[in-house]
Order: sequence, then structure tokens, then C-alpha cells
Amino acid sequence: MTKAEKNTENQTQNSNSEKIENSFEYKLAKEQTLVYIWRSVMQEYIYKNQDMQKFYEQTKEIAPARSDFFVNWLKAFVATAELDFNAATEFYKNAFDSISQAEEYTGRFVQQAFTFFMYTENKKQALKVWEYGVSKKMVAPLDENFFKNFNEKEQFWTQFAPKMFKNEKLAEEKAIADYKPNTKDKLLSAIQNPDLKKFKTAAKNEDLNTRLIEGISPLYFAIQTKSTIKGGSSSYAKGMADFRTNQLLSSFDLSRASKERLEEAFLTVSHSMKQTYIESGLGKIMFYAYYCRDEEIESKLNELNKIIDFIIGSIKNPDEFKINSGAKMSNTALYLAAETDDAETAKKLIQKGAATNKANGRADFSFTKKDGTKVQTSIPNTFIYRLISFHSWNTLEMFLTDFPEIAKPQMTEKTETSNVTPLVFLILTLVYGSKNEKVFEQNKKITDSLLPLFQKCGAKLEQNTAFGTAKELLGLKKRSKALREDLFGKKLAFK
Repeated sequence: MTKAEKNTENQTQNSNSEKIENSFEYKLAKEQTLVYIWRSVMQEYIYKNQDMQKFYEQTKEIAPARSDFFVNWLKAFVATAELDFNAATEFYKNAFDSISQAEEYTGRFVQQAFTFFMYTENKKQALKVWEYGVSKKMVAPLDENFFKNFNEKEQFWTQFAPKMFKNEKLAEEKAIADYKPNTKDKLLSAIQNPDLKKFKTAAKNEDLNTRLIEGISPLYFAIQTKSTIKGGSSSYAKGMADFRTNQLLSSFDLSRASKERLEEAFLTVSHSMKQTYIESGLGKIMFYAYYCRDEEIESKLNELNKIIDFIIGSIKNPDEFKINSGAKMSNTALYLAAETDDAETAKKLIQKGAATNKANGRADFSFTKKDGTKVQTSIPNTFIYRLISFHSWNTLEMFLTDFPEIAKPQMTEKTETSNVTPLVFLILTLVYGSKNEKVFEQNKKITDSLLPLFQKCGAKLEQNTAFGTAKELLGLKKRSKALREDLFGKKLAFK
């Protein structure tokens, strides 16, 4: 091959290389590789068990024009995971100097870097980053109210998942210390981290009848705290994810959204919040900071029960404090105990004289028949109806067993606006509300076990209501099968 031929071949190869590099397929392949690297580092934490140098070299190779930004960003994230905030600061600054290369990653970087700089008390650099995002219309402008409400510690651990850190145990301790409440309210502190001795000391100069903790009575606060601690860190993390999901969705204007759009929004937000509070371990850390570690739950509950006993023994009227629970209804301490299925506390409150028959509001209740006809009435917000509504079967059994004389008048009581009885409401809620056969079988057993207790307390099987009698609904009449299928299209069989 002559020299001229070799030159021609090289030119052809170079030309072909340029065509390949400029082709849509090649660009797409590079972008996908960059996405893979980004996800490997920032979502899969590949640096925990692999050398990052090859990822940095690969980034330079596939995206040379954007490598200054991406390599520094990746290094900043890894340094943060190593809790080396000095190195991370320099890498985040270097990445910001090349932020024009970020393109579609600009918004993500702005939020992450801003949070990092705020947490490390570098507000000047944080504002530089945010203002760039504003200039690109990636984020909204900030005002003084934003900084008043901004919790840099909470935001940091929301942005940087505890599981991303190389030394997870050390990061966990740091996160717990950041989330640890710094309160001057000694009553609150003694309940949240249950300690009867400290509570008694703090309560010496307090009137527990009128004192409020964050807007609620010490008794209400203690029952609420007991329910949270009893659920443990897993339940708390799930509750946080659900709460944040609903909170975020309520801030969106979805009034004109289609059903499909609503479902998509819910799934997107719900998935993000599960990642933030459940999968990252953040919810568990928050529980540890606010309350206790899971292995301490039993001892903390014992201490909390002693505090609740002390408060009940110290107050005059357990029904004096009420809190609005929405839908024109209110809660007393007893009704909160019903809601959380706290049979032990409920029993003590009833013995103290807490009212079980007072309707603190009403709620609409309806059931649609098979033919499409809707049967509707209202449900009084009394103790027994609240127990059924929240499926608090332990407390319901305690109430019917230990206080039959108190329960008896409520078994048959109806009004024009509430044409229903507790037994009929129980049957409709459990049996006809079953979603599938498995749930139905479980609910059938619960209903069968509670039915004798209802009858001993005076419930009448043949008492008529807007929905028929309990006898009809349970299938105890001769023509019950046809009736039940006509009403609700359900094939139920009770023995």
C-alpha cells in the first residue's frame, strides 16, 4: 500500500469515527452510560465496594466536554459519604464552577449542593448555587421566610440518605444527634423520652388539668406518644412516608387532573417518600432521635404507662380537654385511646369517669346496595362507634367484658339522624366491607367472637335499622341468602 493510499485510509477511518461519534445512536449510548455512572454512585452507592477511579476515567472518556462538572460532583458526593466535608466542599465548589456542563442535571445539583452548603454553614456559597438555579428557572427565588423555616439538618439527611455513608453507624449517630429535640419543656421531654421521676419533678409546679404541651394536654400527649413508641421505628417510618405524601399532594393543584394523572402523581410522590423515609433508614433514625431505639421499646412503654397513671390520678376531669379531629368531630383522651387500641389506658380512663356515651360529633355513613340504591345515615362519634371505626378489637372486647352495664344502653340507642346500632355497624364494617375472601374469613372470625359479647350487653338481633336487622345481615333468617345477595351482592356464610 502506497503512502497516499495509507493517508486516504486514515482519513476515511477518521471520517467514519467522526460520523459514529456524531450519530444519534452513539450520543444516546454515551448518555445512557453517563446515567448509569450517576445512578451507580448516587443511588446504588457503588463506591462502598469498588474503586471509584475507573468511574472517573470512564466519565472523562465518554463525556470529555462535561467531565469537569461530573467528576467533581461525583467526588463531592463520595467525600460526603466519607464524612470528609472539607474535601466535599472543594469538590462541590469546583463542580459549580463548571455548572454550565450540568445541562439536564442542573436542578438536581442545585438542590443537593445548596443543602450541603447550608448544612456546613456556608450560606454565601449556598445562595450562589441557588441563584444560578433561579436564573435557569430550575428553582423558585428565596425570601427571608424561607430561611426562617428552613431546617438545614433535617434537609441534609433528607437529601443525603443515611445508608449512603461508608460508615453507616457513625452517620447514624450524627443524624440522631442532629434530629435530637432541643426543648426547654421538661414535661414534653419526660414524656417523649419516658422517665417518671423526671416527669414528677417537672410537674411539681404545674397544673396538669390546664397545662398544654404543643397545644394538647399532657395526658393526650402521653397516649399519643405511647401509640407511636408501641409501633416501633418501622411503623413510624411508614407513617412519615404516608404523611409527607399526603402533605405534598395537598399542595398540588390537582383539581382538574384526570384520574390517570392523579394516580400517576400519587405513585410518583409515594415512591419518592418511601425512598426518603423507609429505604434510606431516615425514618428509623428520626424515631431513635425522638423516642428510643427498638430494643428499648418495652422498658419505655412501662415507664410511659406509669406516667399516664400518674396523670390520670392527678387530674379532675379526664374529658375536660378536647381536640378537633376534623369533620366537625372532636377527641377526648378516652377517644384517642380507642383510636389507638390502647385497652389498658382506656380502662383506667373509664374507671376515672371518662364518658363513653357522649357523641363528640357525627360522621356520614352510607352503603350501596347491589341495585345501586344508597342507604345512608350518620354515625355518632361515641366511644363504641370509634372502637369499631378504627378496628380496635382489643379495647372493644375489654369494654364489653369489663363494663357491660355502661355499654348496655348504647346497644339499642338510635335517633332519627342515626338509624343504626353498634352491632349493625360492626357487621357492615367488618363483613360487608371485606375486600377479598381472605380478609372476609379473618373478619368473620372477629365478628363471631364479638357477637356473644354484644348480645350479653343487650344488643338485639332483630332490632331494625336503615340497613335491616343484624339477624338479616348475618344470614340467620330463612331467606337470608337471597336477601344478602339482593342487598350487597355478597355470598356470606356464618355458622
